[in-house]
Amino acid sequence: MRPILAFVVATTILGGLAFYMSVRRSGAAGAPVRIIEIAPGRFDVELTLTFDAGPDPFALDAGDPPSLVVMLVGKEILRETATVKSGHPRVVEDVPGVATGTNEFFVRATPADGSAPAVRAIRVRILRDGHPISAQSLWSEPGQPVEGVVRVKVEATLDEHDHERS
Repeated sequence: MRPILAFVVATTILGGLAFYMSVRRSGAAGAPVRIIEIAPGRFDVELTLTFDAGPDPFALDAGDPPSLVVMLVGKEILRETATVKSGHPRVVEDVPGVATGTNEFFVRATPADGSAPAVRAIRVRILRDGHPISAQSLWSEPGQPVEGVVRVKVEATLDEHDHERS
């Protein structure tokens, strides 16, 4: 009698669990859908380095390791594998996918070989139709790559003074 009772109890528990999992799975809501509205205008990113950037000799990337990378929404908008000279602005023109609301640009630059450990910086300017809407500096720890996120809030409409200058 005990083996039959153990079988019935185990079957009841496992059957109940299977039923719960099937009901839970079918009734679960999917991930919320976020509708992204692309902001009007032309957006450019201007980067000015205080150091020469070069490929990282210890990078785990397959292929050519980058010296300078800029990403927006997980997509690379700039990838330099050659040496990038200091003091010369590097401009990424007509950046696609800039949305209304807050945008986050990830920037990473590796100091060129032979550089002594020092604090380094990158000046990042975001331009909308040729007019700056954000200017921020990213700083490194001594001897480390410069990397960080530049957050920019973009309005759905252009300001009146932007229309006057255009």
